[in-house]
Amino acid sequence: MTWDYIIIGAGSAGCVLANRLSADPATKVLLLEAGGSDKKLNIWMPALAFKAMADKRTNWKFMSEPDPTRNNRRDMVPRGKGLGGSSSINAMFYVRGNRGDYDHWAQLGNRGWSYDEILPFFKKVEGNRDGVSDIYGKDGAVVVSQVRKPPKLAYVYLEAMKELGYPINPAYNAEPTEGAAIIHVTQHRGTRFSAARGYLDPIKKRPNLKIVTGAVVRRIVFEGRRASGVEYEAAGRVQTDLCGREVILSASAINSPKLLMLSGIGPQAQLREHGIEVLHDSPGVGRNLQEHASTQVKAFVNIKTANQEFNLRGKLKYGLQFIFDRSGYATYTYTGVGLVRTRPDLEYPDIQYHFGAFSANYTHDGIEMQREAAINLQPNVNNSRSRGFLELRSADPNEQPKIQLNLLSDPYDVQTLMAGGRIARAALNTKAFAPYVTGECKPGKDVQTDDEWIAYMRENASGSYHPCGTCKMGIDPAAVVTPDLKVIGVEGLRVVDSSIIPQIPSCNLNAISMAIGEKGAELILRDRSQQAAA
Repeated sequence: MTWDYIIIGAGSAGCVLANRLSADPATKVLLLEAGGSDKKLNIWMPALAFKAMADKRTNWKFMSEPDPTRNNRRDMVPRGKGLGGSSSINAMFYVRGNRGDYDHWAQLGNRGWSYDEILPFFKKVEGNRDGVSDIYGKDGAVVVSQVRKPPKLAYVYLEAMKELGYPINPAYNAEPTEGAAIIHVTQHRGTRFSAARGYLDPIKKRPNLKIVTGAVVRRIVFEGRRASGVEYEAAGRVQTDLCGREVILSASAINSPKLLMLSGIGPQAQLREHGIEVLHDSPGVGRNLQEHASTQVKAFVNIKTANQEFNLRGKLKYGLQFIFDRSGYATYTYTGVGLVRTRPDLEYPDIQYHFGAFSANYTHDGIEMQREAAINLQPNVNNSRSRGFLELRSADPNEQPKIQLNLLSDPYDVQTLMAGGRIARAALNTKAFAPYVTGECKPGKDVQTDDEWIAYMRENASGSYHPCGTCKMGIDPAAVVTPDLKVIGVEGLRVVDSSIIPQIPSCNLNAISMAIGEKGAELILRDRSQQAAA
């Protein structure tokens, strides 16, 4: 059978594409996903996100190379594996970013990607079913709501930020974005609302859409320079499905460049090193890898936090609360967000905060809850300038690629993260927190000078699980795709996911990934309509 479209990856963007491209009953769509079903308790119940992230069945669990900018430490780089992709294992934060992010994309030559042009696609994603804010779209596929019954310390966090001069801004996803708020999340009545739940579940039975799980793509097949199909392994058998219109890569900022290189599109010297025939020398494939550098600022508190509640008694208590009214600890991880300017001369916030009324550490297996009663106010660098890269380890499709983050390689990121850490420390030392905070947990009283902060960050900073940029959209020599998301140098192939991001925006990446999916679907359907009219 020949499909009209083959979509590789059922993640945040791939689910959107499957829905929009199969809306026409005459259009045959094949969706390939390496993972399995999203119908698991670890996915459905928000507080179990950390468990889903630690499970190799639902997370690719990529490992980075030793990072010379952080004392050669390695990180787990999570990417969702299963229907919904990372939207099925993430912390569910819904953050759009600001006008400056997307106007900058347009200024780089990406016509059609300015803030005013991308905003309608965010609204196409958003379903304001729970009435959280009138800034959101009303009829979108994914429900956006506020976390339900957050802990008392989340409201103390808001007062602390206000005490420092930052406004409380429940509409932080509109303009202006600056301020602190109880986080908005992709949930409905306390349960996860992933891209799979919003975009795939309502249309799974369309006769013109086939979803294959457990399908590990090996390469894209070409006839000449045109993508004509996909070779993949499923149920122990390698097979090739053919495509009449377009193959669309939506496999993540890690797997999309990997598959391009396995298919002969990438830096020619690297491909030849692994015995891969070069179809098109594209030096930007796997380059421009970006992340939001973050570090932890934690304080001990004199009241119970989630860490002390997750014993047998607490699980019973909050499990019953979840069953009866879908609220409480079972429905959230972090509960506060903050977008701030570290200097008054800045036009837009350069730091995003995640506030959690719990204590956790980043480990090789993901986020691990700690025993101490403590809270965490984590700063992330919004528009980070450090750049890493991704390379093939071999021509084996089953082998993980080399991921080099270089997370603190740019002095701007080091200085900005340090400024964000000092503001977080000030917040935890406000009058608002005084009745609860008993002392600083991290970085500790011995970290005061710039040199001490920098040493602390090189030993403790991590990514925010927001890799992007490895198939950069643009018009410059390092661009991998055009502003229409077509892969440069070949035909019939697009990349539609977070890998096309030219500059990381001031936000968690799930919202923009789904908006990229909506925008990509419109571009594909527009081209098809123009071809039909010609």
